[in-house]
Amino acid sequence: MPVYNVACPRPLPEATRAAVAGAITQTHCRETDAPAAFVNVVLMHNYPLPAGVALSVLGGVRSGGNRTPESIEALRQALIIAVAQAAGVEAQAVAVELLGAPAQWAMEGGRVLPEPGAEDAWFAAQR
Repeated sequence: MPVYNVACPRPLPEATRAAVAGAITQTHCRETDAPAAFVNVVLMHNYPLPAGVALSVLGGVRSGGNRTPESIEALRQALIIAVAQAAGVEAQAVAVELLGAPAQWAMEGGRVLPEPGAEDAWFAAQR
């Protein structure tokens, strides 16, 4: 967790796919302080989108902990800008929706994820 599903109407060049995935990972980590190892990006092509939308991003993110509605909206806005730049499109052509789920609904490596902000203790307990 998080899982970002990126849909586009036509296949993106490999370099663009890498740039978009990297931009999503970097933005998510910068805005949430979550570890990069938690970020997953799935790219789908040949997906029909509404007129004017070049890329649609649906992200499932952990809610609760240190996350507020304002911080989630800041993440959404930052993702729009980062994805647009990485894909070489206008920000208006990028749609981003974020769905929050409690941390205990998700697992990484067979372990229930910690609340946002409690990752250091979670990693320490694994050692």
